[in-house]
Amino acid sequence: MLPRFDLYMPTDLNEACRLKAEGAKPVAGGTDVFVDLYGGKKAPGALVDIKRLPELQGIRFTEKDGLDLGALTSHRSIEEWDLIKERYFALFKGCSQVGSVQIRYRGTLGGNIMNGAPSADSVGPMLAFGAECVVAGPEGRRRIPLESFYTGFKAFDCRPDELLCRILLPPVPENAGSAYFKYGRRNAMDLALMGVSAYMELDGGVIRNPRIALTTAAPVPVRSHMAEKVLEGKKISDALILEAAEAVEAEGKPRSSWRSSAEFRKRLLHDVSVMVLHEAAERAGRPFDRKAEEIPARQYAGMQGLEPRPVIRL
Repeated sequence: MLPRFDLYMPTDLNEACRLKAEGAKPVAGGTDVFVDLYGGKKAPGALVDIKRLPELQGIRFTEKDGLDLGALTSHRSIEEWDLIKERYFALFKGCSQVGSVQIRYRGTLGGNIMNGAPSADSVGPMLAFGAECVVAGPEGRRRIPLESFYTGFKAFDCRPDELLCRILLPPVPENAGSAYFKYGRRNAMDLALMGVSAYMELDGGVIRNPRIALTTAAPVPVRSHMAEKVLEGKKISDALILEAAEAVEAEGKPRSSWRSSAEFRKRLLHDVSVMVLHEAAERAGRPFDRKAEEIPARQYAGMQGLEPRPVIRL
């Protein structure tokens, strides 16, 4: 059974931020929060349901600015959006690996970030695309690179009276390619033993703006800057990819757990990086189909015209 708690369902961002600052736990899809409550972990005295906040809703793409995703965007909506698969392939792959289909319908990008798990499937790809977080509170909005948003294990550059509202991904040129691979113990719903994401642009076979992101390789999702320096400005080749994979392995700091040893994860870093870099390079040679210049903002069905509800005592 769930423990007793107060449930608030605000429609005003400032009210939600106030409740969070007073100790209420934000909840959207609830795929982590309610599992923890059922599991007997320490329960908050109150939850604040943030699904009705318009600042966290809607998704938009333009050729000029790229992706503007509300924090409430579900993994399933990303998985089913053809433009994502075409241009932001690594993000499509990451979101399609989150839990089960049922969980992907409920779970949100914002929740995947704010849960703080180093294995988060959607976070590595977002790092590889150079994503930024937009947090908002009583003092206004702040834009923070996703890479620096994590300040430690389950710790963020987000004040008690702020909420993560949006995730911004820059546009990608036609000569860009990306890939993501999640290594698990079984071909079923499971956390990643290791995840590697890669992004690169190819200019006449020369690598530009490479980004490599690692999950379950440190206490937080991280970039492999050493490997990126190996690749930048170099002609793509098998030998270069192997050299970059060695840098990834050297830079990663995975830990041992009951699920896997650190030594095995280190080897995975190398081998998975080789595969992912090859795939990203291959995809960089595929031009986009630019049939749609702009995807207009879309709102979640059922989230408009809802009446505020009072506090519910469970």
